[in-house]
Amino acid sequence: MSRTRRTLRWAAAATAVALTATGCNLVGSGEDDSGNDDASGENVTITVALVPDPPGASEFYRAQFDQFEEDNPGITVEVLENPSDQQLNAVELMFQQGDPPDVFRAQADGFDRMYERGWVHSLEEFVTDEFIDRFPEGTMNPSTSGLHRDGELYTLPLVSGKWDVRVLVYNETVLSENGYDAPPETWGELEEMARTITANGGGSVFGYAPTSGKAGAVEILAQTATPYSVVQDGIDFSTGQPATASPGMVEAVELHRRMQADGVMVPGWESWDGARAFTEFAAGTMAMYPTAPWHIAEIRKLNPEIEMGIAPLPVPDDGRVAFTPTKQSFQPIWSMSSETEHPEEAWAVMDFLASEDFNRAYYEQFGSFTAIESAWEDQARENEDQAAILSAAEETMRVVPNPMLLSEGGGELLRARAQRPELKHTDAAVDAIINNKPFLPIAQALDQQIQAFLDETLAELSGTATIEDITFPDWDPLENYTPEQ
Repeated sequence: MSRTRRTLRWAAAATAVALTATGCNLVGSGEDDSGNDDASGENVTITVALVPDPPGASEFYRAQFDQFEEDNPGITVEVLENPSDQQLNAVELMFQQGDPPDVFRAQADGFDRMYERGWVHSLEEFVTDEFIDRFPEGTMNPSTSGLHRDGELYTLPLVSGKWDVRVLVYNETVLSENGYDAPPETWGELEEMARTITANGGGSVFGYAPTSGKAGAVEILAQTATPYSVVQDGIDFSTGQPATASPGMVEAVELHRRMQADGVMVPGWESWDGARAFTEFAAGTMAMYPTAPWHIAEIRKLNPEIEMGIAPLPVPDDGRVAFTPTKQSFQPIWSMSSETEHPEEAWAVMDFLASEDFNRAYYEQFGSFTAIESAWEDQARENEDQAAILSAAEETMRVVPNPMLLSEGGGELLRARAQRPELKHTDAAVDAIINNKPFLPIAQALDQQIQAFLDETLAELSGTATIEDITFPDWDPLENYTPEQ
């Protein structure tokens, strides 16, 4: 049976209208042409809470929403910006104070924090077959999309699942000047090369930096050394046991602790925001670092002539243990508040954010592989940097079990885990690196806390969830997972 809008009143999605300065059309045809004012005939303001990144995002979103307002004269979009590391807390505070945004950005586990609190509006009433058909075939299946909960669509994506790949970027000139003709393939090679480059750099060029002030490189590299669930939640989904103290996770921290203690990494990285790593790399002050692919376009903007290489991540010296995970088709990004007084107009904004033209504009501005692949795939294959990213995605990503999507009990457990961010390794790892503390005893203490959390939560969810809901004994992290496992 075809999907139809059951309550949609706004005209913008019902008539063909331009989305961006290119003059392309929003979806819909001929339902209601009565305008977008509310019942009193007044203009409706929709608040959108987002983060102003990548650099230039503030201006980009404002220009896009200005065009949206021009094409939807009954709707005004008010943008509320929060730094990336404060977005979730800021949105939570707005809900708690009774003044939530109509549309907000909540990524990955952050979405489930909002969903658990009942703050997210189902989108099912607005979705049509045409809307589903914008996305690659099969990616909006409720069981695997990553956007559905209990079979209903609750959130919309921004980027393609392929954009979740992680890569090593390196300065070919710096490596060559130090006697290297290829990037490191192992952690040992990475450390040796970083030490050599820093020693030869005279305090102006360093071999390496850990990506951000939260030492994001630890998490990125650890994905090659331990099952993704250990990096994400501190739990090994192949056993159902806490595993922050697993050898691969510990060595990912120890690698950085050694380099920090010996002055190998760029000084001051501890205070870096999300833009500093690519700024330093573009300036030629560091030779390499692991990153999400959106940094690559930013580097090119800052230094178009830089001789930059893009490679798969180096792996542990003893060999790869796991791959960068493909947990679902998409990561949640855009959600509608369950408390919005204007759901139809809020959906008009969300539909705009999920249009092919907005996706194309975002790709052209930031170089990101957006969720609607038809907006960029032909261009990407012709771009050397982007072709390298796609190649890395194909080589280094594998499908993994995602309990959130596979069972009600698994979803309950992981949503409860998302409410306990202090159980994740991140802050403890940064402290160990900066203050030169052995990470193993710290990780073991975290595992004890995670086990206590599991025991308490399973007792609370007795009859709803069991440890088997997050245990997949037949899963091989070196192979694509299939539900039959």
